[in-house]
Amino acid sequence: METAPLQGAATTKPWREGTEEPFVRIGRVTKKFGDFTAVNDVSLDIYKGELFCLLGGSGCGKSTLLRMLAGFERPTEGTISIDGQDMGQLAPYDRPTNMMFQSYALFPHMSVEKNIAYGLLRDGMKKPEAMEKVADMLRLVQLEKFAARRPDQLSGGQRQRVALARSLIKRPKLLLLDEPLGALDKKLREETQFELVNIQETLGITFIVVTHDQEEAMTLSTRIGVMDAGEIVQVDEPPAIYEHPASRFVADFIGSVNMFEGHVTDDEPDYIRISSRDLGQDIHVGHGVSCSMGQRLWFAMRPEKMRLTREKPEGVINAFPATVQDVAYMGNLSVYRVKLRGGRVLSATRANLTRHEEDGISWDEEVWVSWGDTAGVVLTQ
Repeated sequence: METAPLQGAATTKPWREGTEEPFVRIGRVTKKFGDFTAVNDVSLDIYKGELFCLLGGSGCGKSTLLRMLAGFERPTEGTISIDGQDMGQLAPYDRPTNMMFQSYALFPHMSVEKNIAYGLLRDGMKKPEAMEKVADMLRLVQLEKFAARRPDQLSGGQRQRVALARSLIKRPKLLLLDEPLGALDKKLREETQFELVNIQETLGITFIVVTHDQEEAMTLSTRIGVMDAGEIVQVDEPPAIYEHPASRFVADFIGSVNMFEGHVTDDEPDYIRISSRDLGQDIHVGHGVSCSMGQRLWFAMRPEKMRLTREKPEGVINAFPATVQDVAYMGNLSVYRVKLRGGRVLSATRANLTRHEEDGISWDEEVWVSWGDTAGVVLTQ
């Protein structure tokens, strides 16, 4: 049986429109363990039908925040509400949530079918009704043929889908996933990411995913909350997080970036000029920036937005001579490490659009590194 997608779950963006009340509200939540502050004054709104990712490195507080949503930890300060209900005094089993752990926590002696049915039967549902729901869920996660197998007879990706089905079978209002794909190899993880998105869109259940994997967060999420040292440092949609990071930390954490420190030498309404010792000449930015003359700031440039040419490009202000130090062929693209005359090493990438490029730029060549005047991001913090 196919389940129709929740109307509007994947098409509307209430965080932009301001037409809906948030489904999850985290209000100035702090969590301390003795003298250590794991989560510091976090406020966050998440909307119904979102697949929201909490992204950050180890120890940033993202799993602690997830555990507070589940009720496994209590906030030291602040409030959490789900679907308008205060969670403050509710035990984990009384909350409209379910949690899928990285380890999957499957019962090894039970079949796939019994693992998925366990929660329904424990709640007193009659077996025929429970097994009908299990059959629907097996179809959804494409495991009908594996219903009688035990977890040790499944692949890692199949075990992941069993754990997901068991978490979803009771249709929680909110599903919490702690590094759900961390145990899978790279190729399987990439395939499973799209399966997870499709299942979430089909059911319309709100997902909150904790991950340290930037690519995973970019692939899965409607929005990303980047965490650092217990705080939310930026919340936005994946393209905005990547193209318009709010700080050096976010720019450096999400993908690869070349960062230049400098100070403002020209501040005009339609452009600014940044003096950078690393480059040996000024950077021209083709739009106005909220800054002041002489202000210290940073210019972030993604490797794929940089051009490498043997000849100096005509009509391009931001062009710098360099020498190719290393080339790494990655299949779909090649990564170049180039050294500027001042000694700074940059990373640039080029898409491999043809199978053979006999005249491609190679090691030890003298080249020009250039970029357009709106290709980078100016950061003031």
